[in-house]
Amino acid sequence: MSRHGWWITGDRGMTVPCEDTCPPTGMCWYSMQKLPGLYDAFTSEINGVKVGQDIEYIHRMRVASRRLRAALPLFRACFTEKQYKKWMQEITNITRALGDARDADVQIAFLIKSLKKIQKDDALQKKVMTDHQPSMEPAIRFLLSSLQKKRTVLQKRVLSALVRLEKSQVPDDMQSVFTTMGEDLRATRKKPSLSGIPPVAALRIRKRLSILLSYESWVIHPEAVAEHHALRIAAKKLRYTMEIYGSIYRNSLKKPLVRVKKLQEILGDIHDCDVWIDHITTLLLRERSLLRSRKGSKRPDTTTLSGLRVLLRDRETERRRRYRQFVRYWRALARVHLWDEVQQSLDTGRKTAFRPPQPYRDDEAAAAVRVLSGICPGIQSHSQHVTGLALTLFDALEYLHNLGIHDRFLLGCAGKLHDIGWKYGQSGHNRRGAELVFSHDALPFDLEERGILAFIILSHRGKVRLSLSPYLEMIAPKNRKKALMLAALLRIADGLDFPHAGSVLDVHCRESADEVVCTVTGTGDLTAEKEHAQGKADLFRQVFDRPLVIQ
Repeated sequence: MSRHGWWITGDRGMTVPCEDTCPPTGMCWYSMQKLPGLYDAFTSEINGVKVGQDIEYIHRMRVASRRLRAALPLFRACFTEKQYKKWMQEITNITRALGDARDADVQIAFLIKSLKKIQKDDALQKKVMTDHQPSMEPAIRFLLSSLQKKRTVLQKRVLSALVRLEKSQVPDDMQSVFTTMGEDLRATRKKPSLSGIPPVAALRIRKRLSILLSYESWVIHPEAVAEHHALRIAAKKLRYTMEIYGSIYRNSLKKPLVRVKKLQEILGDIHDCDVWIDHITTLLLRERSLLRSRKGSKRPDTTTLSGLRVLLRDRETERRRRYRQFVRYWRALARVHLWDEVQQSLDTGRKTAFRPPQPYRDDEAAAAVRVLSGICPGIQSHSQHVTGLALTLFDALEYLHNLGIHDRFLLGCAGKLHDIGWKYGQSGHNRRGAELVFSHDALPFDLEERGILAFIILSHRGKVRLSLSPYLEMIAPKNRKKALMLAALLRIADGLDFPHAGSVLDVHCRESADEVVCTVTGTGDLTAEKEHAQGKADLFRQVFDRPLVIQ
């Protein structure tokens, strides 16, 4: 929230303040159910990290900083751009410092545990001597000494990052803003509508899931180290996103969260092995190319090098074991259809409070659309004209699309709203308009219809990339062609009023041979309108499998 009122927001956030009388958005209300707790978890570990005696403080603060960093972009539009950028910059800095220290702590803990095991297991030591296999102990001690020195340096960096964080006053600023927003919410008599939150949640969770599944083809390749690491990061981001939006759904998505967490942990174990394998391999290769001298006493001796080779084989063996575990678990998730279950829960698993009243009345929806279209009065005349042309095309081509009266209503709604993104500038206005319609609290449409409207609005200009449209994923496969047909009609109608002059007054269409011919009539020279409409007929041809001729 700005000091001048709540910020009007779309999916990605638009930093345009409304007047003092604007009610809080549902998304900003929801942010106050999540962010203060994440902030408290983050700041409560600062003193323990400063002392540096217990590595768990570093671990918990790193996790908390990651969660806070993952959550803030989801609620970006609830804060000023200056606040958001400053907060993200400082949290990113401290997360990076904590991450390096935590990684070193994990490696040190592994080495200490391995060293204790070697020292305790006398039988294993005897077996090593019998088989003439070098001991890993010298190698472990060498690596441990190096890491402990590195960790001392990293602790200084952590403390410097904490000093910078405190000097930036970001923690105090965040607490102040959260407190003010909370007080304003409690003072608000009427709870804001929450119907705009589930569409955004579903879109973001689907996006994270889609990224995770994009690496599925690499699961069966044990040598795909980079892809397995990317899959781990994708699982982590999916988990954090589901955690943030979990309270929208019954059972808070607990079942898939537990399974995604386990997947992340297995992949984390694989990554730990990969880090050791890369580090030891690099160390051995470097030592092969260097001459030894008396001054090189800090370098590993031959016994240590032999131990490093044994440790390398040990980590490679462990990597193979963890990889087999990962493949088994991935296949188990596929057998129980976990990913399908997640996507289904995004619709059917919502709590009642996060469902708009259904069915809605068309006149109520039309009124909400009319109010929303009023945020950009300068383009209302153009939007009304394009809507009329789109509906004329719909009626003239009914024999071709066979859509119903409600589909016509949705096309009309999309037409009236297709240019509201102009409020924030011409560049990218189709994207911003789609985001705003998709996430607006006042609209009575549910997930799929919001997806249809957003897709139509997004597609009314520019090149339509179906494979990259997140809104198309929100639409059931059986209804996607309907969305494409409606988008094709609005796209042409928008071209017919390219100059925003309202010169095209009527359109008559007829089928001729293997093409559709539409004749436009109006006032003045309509050459520009015809050319732009013809240029936007690409989606029409793709959807209806026949060319459109504008004359």
